Amino acid sequence: MITLPNVPSLLTSTVFLATFAVMLVGLISIVIPFLPSIPVIWLGIFLYGVGTNFAVVDANFMLLISLLAFATVFLDYTTTVWGLKKYRGSFWGIVGAALGGFVGSIWGIFGAFVIGPIFGSIVFEMLRGRDNVYGVETERFTIVGFIGGTIVKFSVGVAMIGLFLWKLISG
Repeated sequence: MITLPNVPSLLTSTVFLATFAVMLVGLISIVIPFLPSIPVIWLGIFLYGVGTNFAVVDANFMLLISLLAFATVFLDYTTTVWGLKKYRGSFWGIVGAALGGFVGSIWGIFGAFVIGPIFGSIVFEMLRGRDNVYGVETERFTIVGFIGGTIVKFSVGVAMIGLFLWKLISG
């Protein structure tokens, strides 16, 4: 068990377990596109700081974690918007791809990352009334963008959790 100076061990273990649970939910939610994964991991770290009166997780560490979280969310959003504009997709295409990925996850990783997003985006664009729904480039962007964004968010999420654990052990 990790002990922190001037903090009772029961409070520390309860706060740590709650923090770890929140961060685990954030890490798992990375593969579900409409859940705020990186902000949930940030929230777990922040709650740990609040629960321990910022004994180990100090303002400098929170600034670092906040910058990582903000940069990841900002880049994820801007690359999605850039891709939509470049390949003439719409907001409804992205919503369809996200829901298709979620429903496709029932059939495994291939369904979640390939079949579901393509099928979902095509169906939502057709429901919106577009005749010429997607070309091959748009489908490729949807798949590559979704998988690439997931890999980046997962890497940053693991890095945030790793930095947090390192701070606890060395702090």
